[in-house]
Amino acid sequence: MKTYKISSYLRLVTDSETGLVWAYHSLFGNPVIINNEGLRFLNLFRDPIDELSIAQACDENPQEAMRDFLMSYFIVESGCDEKAIVRHQHHLHMINVETGVVADRMGLAISDACNFGCAHCIHFQPEGEKHVRLQIYQKPHRELLMTFETAQRCVDHVVALMRKNNSNLCRIHFGNAEPLINWGVIKQVLEYCDSLDGLKFEYSINTNLSLLTLEIANILKKYRVGIATSLDGLEKANDAIRVDMGGKGTFQLIKSKMDLLDGIAYPLDGFSITVTSKNFELVDTDIIDFAVERGMKSIAFDYDLIGLSSIPVGVRVEKLIRLKRYANQLGLEFFGTWDTVFRNLTSVSLLRHAHAFCAAVQGKSLEFNVDGSMKLCGHTTTDVGRIDRFAENFKSGSGLLKIVSDRFPGTDDYCTGCEIEGACGGQCHVTREVVQRSVPSEREQLFSDMCDFYRAITRELAREEMRMVDVPQKGGDEYGENQNQGNQDCDAKASDGE
Repeated sequence: MKTYKISSYLRLVTDSETGLVWAYHSLFGNPVIINNEGLRFLNLFRDPIDELSIAQACDENPQEAMRDFLMSYFIVESGCDEKAIVRHQHHLHMINVETGVVADRMGLAISDACNFGCAHCIHFQPEGEKHVRLQIYQKPHRELLMTFETAQRCVDHVVALMRKNNSNLCRIHFGNAEPLINWGVIKQVLEYCDSLDGLKFEYSINTNLSLLTLEIANILKKYRVGIATSLDGLEKANDAIRVDMGGKGTFQLIKSKMDLLDGIAYPLDGFSITVTSKNFELVDTDIIDFAVERGMKSIAFDYDLIGLSSIPVGVRVEKLIRLKRYANQLGLEFFGTWDTVFRNLTSVSLLRHAHAFCAAVQGKSLEFNVDGSMKLCGHTTTDVGRIDRFAENFKSGSGLLKIVSDRFPGTDDYCTGCEIEGACGGQCHVTREVVQRSVPSEREQLFSDMCDFYRAITRELAREEMRMVDVPQKGGDEYGENQNQGNQDCDAKASDGE
């Protein structure tokens, strides 16, 4: 007779305020909120037990509850190898990456030059004990700008890939340091794409806004280019870290450009905030009030990836939750890299759809450097291919495929057993790069600090969720998208994945 037991990957987050438990599978997700009755039922499976014994131990028919927990992999048939299922999903995902069907967006590093001098900027982080700027940013100015010829070749390759995949949508992001320094090429790309038939283009740009003019703003509006910018708090907080090359604060300049966009009826939907140790105490609810007063819809808030280890994790988490509550009460979306793990946990299960920490390490984004080399995203420095050998990027053994493969959730030995192993997938790739460039004696502590932070904020987000939803008696289907084919596939997937 078959026996069943609690999965070793089952994780529980308790909330003393509601008395509820947020249960999820650390590899597959599938979160549900359960009460004490559901928890008592799960406890029956602490040791392997057969269905007859379960029925005898329950006052009511346990089949429905057992089915629900089997579907979520909270309980599994004894001997089920859940990591084999991960290996199988990994295999399927890599097939899709190799065919190119996963890629659905591109980034053009239009400019590696910037007119700001923000010490915290990831693009200008110093390397090692000598604190020397990365070589990529030591080139002559003209070599820091992408030419239109290079941009056009990149667009042509991605357009051809989208057509091959029968997609009529092409997403293009203009980025890197300050793209408006190379505005002429951006304008040429917009005009070129507009001349191509049979495709719809969606554009976005990350800019500090300082070089924005009325002419540029009107062209961005004409092509519906989504504008992302940063404002790191109100004036005192922002000017503590976001400065020009002369060290002068930029708040009033950025605000004036926001006013310019308002004046042509193309206002920003929101902005991003970066918090470092220099402005941690200065950023508070006043910046949320500022966004609401301007009619904005969202704020992307992020702590500096590795520069806040001196501030206890609990302090960082408490501030995030407090600001999130305040923003949400005012109808403002409040998000950032910090809630990536939680969003992965509460989206489609890894059993049904591949995911990773971000779109880049999932293989969805094709990012082109100014010289036509390729990388994962606009913030990394790891080259993975070349535009002149575009097809080779999708062949086994390529730099792109190797990173996507290595970063697939549940395959990193360092992360084995972590409570957010599947949803996190080993953190942001940029964090890994910055850590590797750091002083050797500090590397382990910097990386583990971010691990602790992601675990702590995810638990708190789960508790916030429990305080906001109506709870069923035994489990729940609040995350109905997460339901999967269930344990009946365990044996088949285990054999296929070998």
